[in-house]
Amino acid sequence: MFEGEKVKSFKITAYFLIALLLAGIAFGPISCGPKERFDPTPEGEFQAAYRQYEKEKYGTAIESFKQLIYKYPGSELVEQSRYYLADSYFRNEDYLLAANEFELLNREFPQGRFADLALFKAGLSYAEMSRRPERDQAETQKALELLQTLLAKYPNTQYADTTRAHINQLRDKLARKGFKTAEFYFRRKQYDSSIIYLKDVLSNYPESTVIPDVLYHLYLASKRMGYPDDAEDARRWLCKDYPENEFARELCGSSEESLSGSSFQNGNKKKN
Repeated sequence: MFEGEKVKSFKITAYFLIALLLAGIAFGPISCGPKERFDPTPEGEFQAAYRQYEKEKYGTAIESFKQLIYKYPGSELVEQSRYYLADSYFRNEDYLLAANEFELLNREFPQGRFADLALFKAGLSYAEMSRRPERDQAETQKALELLQTLLAKYPNTQYADTTRAHINQLRDKLARKGFKTAEFYFRRKQYDSSIIYLKDVLSNYPESTVIPDVLYHLYLASKRMGYPDDAEDARRWLCKDYPENEFARELCGSSEESLSGSSFQNGNKKKN
């Protein structure tokens, strides 16, 4: 009798385990919390990737958008996916990869919805990589080139005003680079070399905030090299356009002659 009850208990336990197994197959594995699911279609995968982007999980979003572009190269979602891929790199501060993806987006979809924004952000990516004025300015030059291309290619872009502001900042940095090079030669009393860089800044970046410093050093370098005409031209330009500057107060008198335009200024200023 005892053995029969034991067999019966074993059978009930077996039936119970089989029932649990079948329930697991029917309803999926038991989990501790809800899992994020997505529809295995381009649309579903895009939405899943975009949710990661919105949650600022940029590393995961990057991999998801890359997979989507690879798996569905003909999908209409490729353009959007490439934009959010590039922007995920940008927000993750991977600026070189961001710039490459933004430029690729513009090349692949030159009339697309993100075309002008892609060039704008490519320029910003290089601007973020731009170094201090005394260092190499290759990234600054590249940023400037991309932003100028944006204005030429899409003159009616909504980013025009912001782009021009960035262009002015980049040009000012290039002017400062030229001035720092001139200072380097000036401190070593290599005045002829210094003058070459000072005049280059005046010619190419006449709107820069560094121009008063450039004119003052050009005045001094020209005086020391025995170029009185160039020295006087630099002094007059400084006195006329920057009368409140500390260097102007040092060099400028109150005569009408000191406030007249210089021949050097008339030949090179206002070049845009």
